[in-house]
Amino acid sequence: MNGVREAMRLDRWRLGGNGDVRDEIRPITPADVGRLRLDRTRGLDEEDLLALVVQLPGLSFWHPPTGEFVLVTPWRHRPELPGIHTLVGFRHENALIAAATDAAWQAEAAALVYVDTYEVRRPAFYVSNGFERLEEILTFELARPAALSVPGGDRQEFMLVTAHDPVGLEAALALDHATFPWLWQNSRQEFHTYLQYPGVEVWIGVMDGEVASYVGFTNYHGWGHLDRIATRPDLQGQGLGRETAVFAIDRLVAHGARRVALSTQGDNQQSQRLYDRLGFHHTPSHDYRVYAIVFDRARLGI
Repeated sequence: MNGVREAMRLDRWRLGGNGDVRDEIRPITPADVGRLRLDRTRGLDEEDLLALVVQLPGLSFWHPPTGEFVLVTPWRHRPELPGIHTLVGFRHENALIAAATDAAWQAEAAALVYVDTYEVRRPAFYVSNGFERLEEILTFELARPAALSVPGGDRQEFMLVTAHDPVGLEAALALDHATFPWLWQNSRQEFHTYLQYPGVEVWIGVMDGEVASYVGFTNYHGWGHLDRIATRPDLQGQGLGRETAVFAIDRLVAHGARRVALSTQGDNQQSQRLYDRLGFHHTPSHDYRVYAIVFDRARLGI
């Protein structure tokens, strides 16, 4: 029934509105990139756009008379979750989104995702285009990580994972999928790409010969970010998450981090209690939201 309802809604979008404008919307091909209206606020140039457009062929669209466009890429390297990477429009945003929505639906995507990290829009924008809010992401910061006085413990032996370590990579991937909801699970490609970034480290925690946790973090110039912390579900509540977090913070401090940030889902009370005990403080000005036009609620678990 969900699929039927979504199809009917998409039919209304395809048939409604200004038909003349809809007829002018075209899929972006590599040959079109030089004619797009570049978004300087995102730091995109033609080479960047060319590399991004080919990731999901047929899901990005533009309006040739004005150069307005919507760029759709795999969200977190997951083709089943296409996401609006960039939307550059002033008169034809709704038509561009409608075209991308229809294409994503035809491609049997679970949803079309839109994250408001770069630009916060009015609620009416999301409502009029059929987006619903999936997640509120809260951000936190530890202002003096070097002064952290919470003991971490030594029950786990931490082992570095690299892109050339298939055993460690598979162990982290399996733990990731066992711990996080489907929407937030990392793909194998996401891990591979993540491990190529400068300053990134991924470690697995081993206890009694079995993988008990993993952590991924990024060291920048003078600050660090805890990107992901996971504890095996059957071992949660035993302090292993704290031990893993303290290990990661110590590593970041050793690399010169003078402050450490992280983010988590707004409804993840367990993680928030852990971060509070470690001395992290909520930074509301950096919070963001994840919106989506949902096609398959069963897959998203909502």
